This record gives sequence, structure tokens and C-alpha cells, in this order.
Amino acid sequence: MTLLQSNQDVISSALQQFNKLLNQQVFTKPIISEESMVTIVDDWIKFYLSHFSTKMTGDQQEQERALQKLQEELQTSSNPFLDKYRAFLKSL
Repeated sequence: MTLLQSNQDVISSALQQFNKLLNQQVFTKPIISEESMVTIVDDWIKFYLSHFSTKMTGDQQEQERALQKLQEELQTSSNPFLDKYRAFLKSL
């Protein structure tokens, strides 16, 4: 079952903003642990889910499906960022 176009648009907008946030991050000292960075990214994902949940349309089931898709997409988008951070930590 496909998502409503308006929800797809919301997901696209959220991903663009989330990727912009990730691309703005600069790894500098003081260093935080990998676990702490994972927690930070998880918190960012929760924030984006909370913020964009109010913009979803359709019935409750459609909104839940769209939020699940958004969560999956945000998680997928965060993986390269976390890999980059792990590489940064290893380079120290």
C-alpha cells in the first residue's frame, strides 16, 4: 500500500532537513564516545518524528504507516554519519 502523496512530501522534507543537520556536524574536541553519539542521533530521530508527526495526513493507520516509513528513512540516513564518526574516532 502506497503512502498518501502529502505524507511522502512530508517524509521527503524531513529527510532533507535531517541530512542537512547531519552534514553540518563537525567532529572536534572534546571527543564524545561512539555510544553517546548514537544516543544523540537517536534523540534527533525522535525529535524529527515528533515534529513531523503533526504534519502527517490521512487516517490513523495511514499516519502510523507514514511515521514508520519516516523512522526507517531517518535511521538509514543516519548510518553513514555514524560510520563517518566511527572512522573519526579510530583516526585519533
